[in-house]
Amino acid sequence: MEFKYSIKNIIFNGVLIFFTVFIILSIFKNPDQAIPAHSDEPSVVETAIRISDGSVNPEFFRYPSGHMNILALIYKITDFFNGELTEENYYSIAWVFSRICIAGIAAMVFLICSINMNYYFGILGSVLTILSTTLNTHANFAIVDVSMAFFVTLFILILTILYSKSDWHFKYIILLAFIAGIAIAMKYTAALLIPALLLVSVVYVQKNRRLILSNKQIKKVLLILGMSLLMVSAMIKINQQSILDYFTGLTTDGILEIEYIRTLSNFSSFIMIIGILLIIFSLWNKLVQSEWTGFLISPSHLFTIFIVIIGFALFSPFTIIELKKSFADFMYEYRHMKIGFAAQYHHLSDEYRYIISNLSSTDSGIFYINLIFHNLGIIGIIFFFYGLYHMYLQKPAYSITLMIYLVLLLITLFTWKNVAVRYLLSIFPIMIVFIMHGLFTVSQIIIQKYSFNKYLVAIILYMIVLIQPIANFIN
Repeated sequence: MEFKYSIKNIIFNGVLIFFTVFIILSIFKNPDQAIPAHSDEPSVVETAIRISDGSVNPEFFRYPSGHMNILALIYKITDFFNGELTEENYYSIAWVFSRICIAGIAAMVFLICSINMNYYFGILGSVLTILSTTLNTHANFAIVDVSMAFFVTLFILILTILYSKSDWHFKYIILLAFIAGIAIAMKYTAALLIPALLLVSVVYVQKNRRLILSNKQIKKVLLILGMSLLMVSAMIKINQQSILDYFTGLTTDGILEIEYIRTLSNFSSFIMIIGILLIIFSLWNKLVQSEWTGFLISPSHLFTIFIVIIGFALFSPFTIIELKKSFADFMYEYRHMKIGFAAQYHHLSDEYRYIISNLSSTDSGIFYINLIFHNLGIIGIIFFFYGLYHMYLQKPAYSITLMIYLVLLLITLFTWKNVAVRYLLSIFPIMIVFIMHGLFTVSQIIIQKYSFNKYLVAIILYMIVLIQPIANFIN
């Protein structure tokens, strides 16, 4: 099974898989697909049309405008060569872009698995990706979750390349930060990549021993930051009513819902606690002198976040320029995610109280767990945990970085009352990488302990893992 391919061969086969998957998705697309095919499509496509027609400001802030700006550019180029586009053309182009994203995800899973394991498991990973019903069905929907999943997977690919190298260069951190910014410009949920990115930045500082502050500087940073957070918390408490009045002015109906008030209160308490802890840490000499404190408090991390902001701003500039409008829409989306359909009603209305009283704390978790089992099967889930365990033993920093995003996203989705299949799109590529690692580890153990033909072992394991995904794809 140890068959090593050159980088050129891996890239060539990745491109081949991309075009193969794109052709398969195009063949199996629904020829009678309605326009729009998804409830989110009108907002996405119509916004992209406005931008392509010359409206610099998208005037749509429910999502960042990264996806729409990319579509607008494609519309502009297509219009230049083919003339005026019809509504059917606009939607068809948007669907093609989504198929490109899903085909790209399959190709990147192949590259990741080829780097981590070998060529054969790379192919199997791409097959499992295309057999995922959630991924292949969304290949024909013009929605922002698809492009976000593409850039999250690209982030994982660059991360894999970085961890496969013995020498780390800061250019990889910059590239990762820029891709994270682009992913967030597709959809805000991708901001959950930032903790994983910061961990990579910490590992870089630890490996290269660069941009490390002195103990005296660390003490000053902790003290100043702690005092600043305490002051901000105090100012929020003192001026809470003025702040609430300001946010009320951002709403369309002049009503500030109870969830926003709770969020402000919780935020104030949170930064107060963090501020107190930072001040305590600044006075704790043993902690300040710790080597890992120097790794954690480094100017490198601030620069990394700055690159994220640049990546976001380049692809969704008016989210920042029109901050008041985008913040107001973001807060409504946040409320909608947290309490589902109850977000349509005032918090003192009978409808709101009825819906809130009937919300379940476990329904969201059950929905997503069932969806994962449906896509990957019980055998796939078993190999996922086995692969996670063994990858942690072999590559602890790499596996933890992958798991940070996966766990944070699952926790977020489990706490949201609004559920949707598309919210899991960016999780499946990561889970498939762990499944392949588990499968690879088991195959190695069987080959080493028993005198079975390695190709026969691989084929049997492949079929075991693919049974349910193939059945789902056929049905």
